Amino acid sequence: MNTPISWMKAYVPDLDVDVQEFVDRMTLSGSHVEGYEKKDKNLEKIVVGKIESMEKHPDADKLVVCQVNIGAETIQIVTGAKNVKVGDLIPVVLDGGKVAAAHGDDTEYPDGIKIKKGKLRGVESNGMMCGIEELGSSRDFYPEAPEDGVYVFLPDSGVKPGDDAVKALGLDDVVVEYEITSNRVDCFSMIGMAREVAATFDKPFYPPVVTVKENDKDVNDFIKVTVKDNDLCTRYCARVVENIKIGPSPKWMQDRLKAMGIRSINNLVDITNYVMEEYGQPMHAYDLSTIAGGEIVVQRAQDGDTFVTLDGTGEKVRFRCSYDL
Repeated sequence: MNTPISWMKAYVPDLDVDVQEFVDRMTLSGSHVEGYEKKDKNLEKIVVGKIESMEKHPDADKLVVCQVNIGAETIQIVTGAKNVKVGDLIPVVLDGGKVAAAHGDDTEYPDGIKIKKGKLRGVESNGMMCGIEELGSSRDFYPEAPEDGVYVFLPDSGVKPGDDAVKALGLDDVVVEYEITSNRVDCFSMIGMAREVAATFDKPFYPPVVTVKENDKDVNDFIKVTVKDNDLCTRYCARVVENIKIGPSPKWMQDRLKAMGIRSINNLVDITNYVMEEYGQPMHAYDLSTIAGGEIVVQRAQDGDTFVTLDGTGEKVRFRCSYDL
């Protein structure tokens, strides 16, 4: 079971301990910690910068010289990135800072790569613009990032020059991995683990407050559920939500899902994944108009069944089944 500490603090806001104390005390309390991952490992002195001006390098066709506003001052950075322009807000690692080894190559650079000011083809450069890989992540979780280039913050990101770029990207977090025994199924959720955290550190626990807005329509008029294999699924419920609009989910939700290794797709898919992690309750959202015959049938997959996956590739997955369990 993996739990981001930021998610724990949503339910235990008075929690104020460093990572080592957290994992030590959780292990001693009976919640055995297997390990933890700092999402901002090897990321130091990285801020949001705004490109104020650009001009060609006097001695290199593929380089440009940028004046970058980092809040307290404007610094000069030479870059070969082709996807940036004046006005862009980008992550900048300053002189003496560190970035992660790009493309996950942390075996050669386990402590990251330190950036120092210097000269590129005779022109002074006082930092470096960062791609998402150099920030220890990938396009799987930041699809807006270019395949080969500097990460550019979206116009509605709300960042400004000088802000902590690592925090702005939701990378200032620690994910703790637990070994949960089979008799503690209550801990297979964020809320369950947050209760353990609150008890361990003697802090108040604030569960999410959920309110349901309903009307007098009968769900059976919209959808039918048939469970054919009750030995594997004893209960399957359906609800219908009308008048919805598909779009991006809130940034805080995207950040928490990213910390869990779940990429954001849209608000509906993200909500179901979020509730699954929060309550430990599997969920899935369907487009009602695509359900054949208006019926959900719950049964074992048959040998040779094919399904189109949700990763956008359109590829089909063929099942080869065995039930000798």
